[in-house]
Amino acid sequence: MTVRTVAVVGAGTMGHALAQLFAQGGYKVWLNDLEEARLVTAMRMIASNLTTQVESGILRDEEPAAILRRVRPTVDLQEAGHTADLVLETITEDVEAKRALFAELERVTRREAILASNTSYIDIFSEIRSRRPESVVITHWFAPPHIVPLVEVVPGARTSEATVATVKAVLIGLGKLPMVISEFLPGFVVNRLQAALRNEALFLLENGYVTAEGLDTAVKGTLGLRMPILGVARRMDFAGLDFTQRVLRNRPYVPPPVRRDSRMVDALVAQGHLGVKSGRGFYDYKGRSSEAIMRERDVKLMELCRLMRELGELPKMPGPAQDGEAVPPREGRE
Repeated sequence: MTVRTVAVVGAGTMGHALAQLFAQGGYKVWLNDLEEARLVTAMRMIASNLTTQVESGILRDEEPAAILRRVRPTVDLQEAGHTADLVLETITEDVEAKRALFAELERVTRREAILASNTSYIDIFSEIRSRRPESVVITHWFAPPHIVPLVEVVPGARTSEATVATVKAVLIGLGKLPMVISEFLPGFVVNRLQAALRNEALFLLENGYVTAEGLDTAVKGTLGLRMPILGVARRMDFAGLDFTQRVLRNRPYVPPPVRRDSRMVDALVAQGHLGVKSGRGFYDYKGRSSEAIMRERDVKLMELCRLMRELGELPKMPGPAQDGEAVPPREGRE
């Protein structure tokens, strides 16, 4: 299947960046949301992201205007979906909301269109009733999706091999790393690893063993430094599997119980300290706008990605697309 038109449903944190990514790849993009105001904000965020990329040398001065022209915002789901070859759903992580949306997408999209969900925990293959299950797939992105390379691709029991192959080809053409998960598993790979790390981090913070700043310094100065090159399994190779065997047998460490809440997080939320979007969370962002904070993050992430590509740890990015031309699939790796 040839994908030329993409519809992104949900214009929030993930949606606006996905619309930008596909537009940069040369696709015609419909960006849909229920509220016009969200679409206005989304287009402003896309423009800001593109400006950051120009300043970072990733785009030329003249490219953002052409990219923005490829994104068409609309509150009309039928307008967004009726010509789409690929639909990316990025709405709230709520079973009922996703069930209702997929029912609508079945109605307004063409039979051959691929329907992809960005869910990380909901088993949409069980929760939705589709007349074309062969075209339904999960593509799990990571924020910011226009920068972070990995995308987890999760087929259902009835998802066709052609659907998976098409999605992989599109992602590789965008310079992404598609990793196909054999079957649905809540949290897939990355979120399960993050959940284990978050559980331990909250235990250390709530019991006063370390401050938030100390915790992040420790991670950035060790795990964060090694992981881009070694990952997790290879690090065990470097440490020696005999050493890993002894650690497992000695059991010097017992992980804290899995939790469903955190008194520290609950207290911060109760005070309205929600993180970057409110200006304060574990850190105080000193009145800086969320756009400015995310801009600083994006610049650093793009530089890190550039270095990893030079080291051969990430694939090279495809060249700039021309108006109306999707970047053709190219060789990549999972």
